[in-house]
Formats: sequence, C-alpha cells, structure tokens
Amino acid sequence: MKKIVLCIGLFSFLMITSCDKKVEKTVESTETTTVVQDTIVKEVPAPQEEKGTSVKINDDGVNVDSKDVDVEIKK
Repeated sequence: MKKIVLCIGLFSFLMITSCDKKVEKTVESTETTTVVQDTIVKEVPAPQEEKGTSVKINDDGVNVDSKDVDVEIKK
C-alpha cells in the first residue's frame, strides 16, 4: 500500500512539474543599417589668363598688357 501511494505521489509530482508553464525568453534583436555615401569633390580649375595681348581703353588712357610681346605706346 505504501508503494502505491509513493508511486502515485511521484507520478503526480512529475505531472505537475512537466505541465508547469515555461516562459521562454525571446531576445529581440534590432538591426541597424548604416548608409555610407562617398562625397565627391570636383576641383574647378581657375580661369587661365590668355597668352595674348589685352588692350583696355578708358578715360585715363590706354592700358596694354602682354606677357610675350613688348608694346610701346606713343601719342
């Protein structure tokens, strides 16, 4: 008789522990996406002076600029 009570008690203990609600912990993972944009810098070349001769006429007189040729101005 004691064996039957012991077996029933052990069986009921196993049923209670196996039917217990198990809470599973879920790990939420958050993914972060980083967008990398390359910045392209274009260098604008400085305006180059022309190699020719420039002549400017205004109220003060005549202005002649030249790199290659010497110009003489006479009135």
